[in-house]
Amino acid sequence: MVSCRTIRRAAAPPALVALALVAVTACGSGGGIGSRPRDGGGLTYAESQEPGCWDPHSSSEDSTAFVQRPVFDSLVHQTSDGALEPWLAASWRIHEGGSAYTFTLRRDVTFHDGSRLNAAAVKANFDHITAKSTRSQYAAGLLGPYKGTTVEGTYRVVVRFSRPFEPFLQAASTTYLGIASPASLKAGQAALCAGTDSVGSGPFEAGRYVRGQQRSYTRYSRYAWPPKSAGHPGPARLSSLTIRFITDDTTRMGALTSDQVDAVSAIPPQQVDVLSKNAQLKTVSRAIPGAVNAFHLNTRSRLFSDPRVRKAFQRAIDFSTLTKALFQGATPRAWAPLSPTTPNGYVPDQNGHQAYDPRHAALLLDEAGWTGRDNEGYRTKGGERLTVVAPVFGTAALFTQAVQGALKQAGIDLELAESTDAAEVSTRLSQGRYDVVQTSWARGDADVLSQFFLSTATPANGGRNFSAISDPRIDAWLKAAQSMRSTERRTLYYAKIQQRVLDEAVVVPAYITTGSVAHSKRVHGLRLGISAWPEFHEVWVEDR
Repeated sequence: MVSCRTIRRAAAPPALVALALVAVTACGSGGGIGSRPRDGGGLTYAESQEPGCWDPHSSSEDSTAFVQRPVFDSLVHQTSDGALEPWLAASWRIHEGGSAYTFTLRRDVTFHDGSRLNAAAVKANFDHITAKSTRSQYAAGLLGPYKGTTVEGTYRVVVRFSRPFEPFLQAASTTYLGIASPASLKAGQAALCAGTDSVGSGPFEAGRYVRGQQRSYTRYSRYAWPPKSAGHPGPARLSSLTIRFITDDTTRMGALTSDQVDAVSAIPPQQVDVLSKNAQLKTVSRAIPGAVNAFHLNTRSRLFSDPRVRKAFQRAIDFSTLTKALFQGATPRAWAPLSPTTPNGYVPDQNGHQAYDPRHAALLLDEAGWTGRDNEGYRTKGGERLTVVAPVFGTAALFTQAVQGALKQAGIDLELAESTDAAEVSTRLSQGRYDVVQTSWARGDADVLSQFFLSTATPANGGRNFSAISDPRIDAWLKAAQSMRSTERRTLYYAKIQQRVLDEAVVVPAYITTGSVAHSKRVHGLRLGISAWPEFHEVWVEDR
C-alpha cells in the first residue's frame, strides 16, 4: 500500500532561480501485509541535481539541503502536515514579546566526530551562518531580524531578534539552519563547500564523494534522537545509502526501470503515468507549497517600470491552455503567488484575477505607446522592439519556450539569456540587468513571501525580490504577519500582500509546482517530509 502526505518543498538555488525548477513529491510506502522491517542493506537513490556547494549555511541550493539532510539534524522538526515538534531541542519557550526563543537541548546527542551537542555548539552554528566569511545566500535570510545568540547554560541557549519574528521556528527546522559539529566549521569555507568536512549528528555519516557521480553515506550506529514522528527511536535501518547524480531525465528513469537504482526524483510529467502503470514500481505526485512557479517583473527596468506593460504581459499568456498541453493534467495553473498547500497563507480569492485577455493586453500596449510592428510582428516604439530579457541558467524549459511563443503573438519579444555560468547569472540578477525572472521557491510557511516582496530582500542582499518592488504597505504587512502568533491574522496579512502584487502585476503566477517520486516495490518505509524529499531513517529494502 502507499500512503501519501502533503509536503513542503525546500528552497531552490538563488543563482538558478532564473527559470530553474526541480520538482519532488511526498509519499510514504509501507510493506505489504505481513512484511516486517529489516535492518541492513543499502539503497541507491537517483537525484537530478548535484550541489555546487555542500555547505547549507552558505548555499541556498535545494539539492544541498536534500543531500545534507541525512547528515545534519535541526533544533526543530516540521512534520509532513506542517506541525512543529522537538528534535535536537527538547523544548523551547518564546518570550520578550516574540523576539526571543530559549531552547533547552537534549543531553544525549553526539556528533559524528564524537563531540557532544550543547548550547555553545548551537551558538557556533548561528555565528557561522551570520559571519560575513560564510557569504550565506539563504540561511542568514531565514533568520530575518536576527540579533544574536547567547549561551545561558550548558544545554540552554537563547536566540534573539530585534523584533517579534514568528517564522523562526519553521526556519529552524530546515537543513539550512541545521547544526554541524563546531570543530568541522573550522575547516574553512572552501572545505565546507567542497563537502569534505560535513559532520553533523544525523542518522547517516557522510562518506566518499565523487564529483559528478555520487555520494555515499553510512549508518551512524549511535543515533538515538530522531523526532517523535520519525517512525522508530533508534538508528537508521539501512546500513548504507548512495545518492547518484543523474541529470538527464531519460537516463534517470531508465536507471530505475532497469533496477540500477531503487528510487528516483524529478519525474517528467509525461513519465508519471508510464511509471505508475509499472507493476514493479510505486509512484506518487503532490503539489509543493511555497511560492508557485511565476514570472517576476522588474518594476525598475525601463520597460516594466510602466504598469501598463506589466499588465499586458500578465494578460497575454494563456497559462490554462499551456499547462494542460505541456503537463498533461499533472500540473495545474496557478492563480496566486502561494501554492494551495502552503500553511498560513493561501486564499482562493485570487482565482481568475489575471485571466488571459489578449484584446485587453493589446489595448494596454497601445496606451503605452507600443503601437508599431516590425517585420517579425513584434511591437515597436520609436523604432525600438519591445524586448524583455529573462536570465536563464542552463537551457530554457519547454514551458518557458511555449511562453515565449505566446508572448510573440502579443508582439512581445521574450529574450532568453541562457548561460551555464551560475556566477554570471547571479551577477546579472544582483545588478538588476534583467526584465523578468521565472522561478519557484518552496517553503512550508507563507513567510516565503517576504523573500520576494520585502523591499530589503534584493538579490544583492541574498533575497529574491526580483520585481524590485519597494512598497511601504507591503513591508508593513509582511512585518506585521511575522509578529503574529495567530494563524488567522497572519493569513489575513498574507492575503492582502498577494492581492496587492497581483493588482500591480509585479508577479505573474504560471503553475503550481508539482513533484513526483518513484521507487521499487522492494523499498518500504520511504516517506517524504516537509521538504518534499525522502526521509531515509525509516527506509528498509527487501532482499533481491
